[in-house]
Amino acid sequence: NNVAACAKHFVGDGGTTKGVNENNTLIDMHGLLSIHMPAYFDSISKGVSTIMVSYSSWNGEKMHANSNLITGFLKGILKFK
Repeated sequence: NNVAACAKHFVGDGGTTKGVNENNTLIDMHGLLSIHMPAYFDSISKGVSTIMVSYSSWNGEKMHANSNLITGFLKGILKFK
């Protein structure tokens, strides 16, 4: 009787250059937080079970390699376990 929800694709995947899948999102931190992050704030506050990291990049850095956003922000500041 339970459902596990997954929020995808952390973060900025919807803003990639020319909308190309797994491409690069070119935006400053303020834009990332104000445009691309609100759905994750909301999902976490509502108890989402998992978050899938994007295959895209943010300003040239692959999201999977971005410890500042994944470990620092998502796990540290937002307290996502």
